[in-house]
Amino acid sequence: MDHPTAVGTALQERVRDEHVDLEELLRAATRSGTRIRRRRRTAATVGAAAGVAAIALGGALLAGSNGTPRGGPDLASQPTTAASDPGTRAATSERQTRAAGAHARAQRALQDAPVYVDSPDWRCDRPADEKFICSRGGASVVVSWRSAAAWDDYQDPAKAGPGTYVSDVHGDVFATIAPGQGTAPAQVTEVAGALVWAE
Repeated sequence: MDHPTAVGTALQERVRDEHVDLEELLRAATRSGTRIRRRRRTAATVGAAAGVAAIALGGALLAGSNGTPRGGPDLASQPTTAASDPGTRAATSERQTRAAGAHARAQRALQDAPVYVDSPDWRCDRPADEKFICSRGGASVVVSWRSAAAWDDYQDPAKAGPGTYVSDVHGDVFATIAPGQGTAPAQVTEVAGALVWAE
């Protein structure tokens, strides 16, 4: 490199005798890179452990809650008793209790929706955005209510979707039941038979 200025000449004279210790530069860079990798690895490990702990805690809280505060049993799962005389109480069977609970949930849901599923075997979410999801084991369906004006459109399977049940019109609405992945047609028919319409 040729510098015609006095500064360039002076710079060349000063660095001419300087020798860079490449080994020391390499050692310093290696130490710095190792330290940075160690910090990143430690941060990732701590972050992953915190994430796993949060997921485990959330899962434990949700799994033990059964949908009620503080993990207590919901009212529908508590056995009901009939007293034929004071002091004598007979517990109803689990199926009758589940049926009564499902019916009670259906009646509460009808306050929010014109249609609901009244079945002890299917667990349904609360209605939102003119639909709700019901599930049993790995099967699930989406129950939607729609304006009666759209009923003719939903007679076309391309509009309704494959395997979707379309109810008759009730008042000013009708319902569609769309199967989730892995849900059999017989299960959709079962849910359709358990539909309850608001009076």
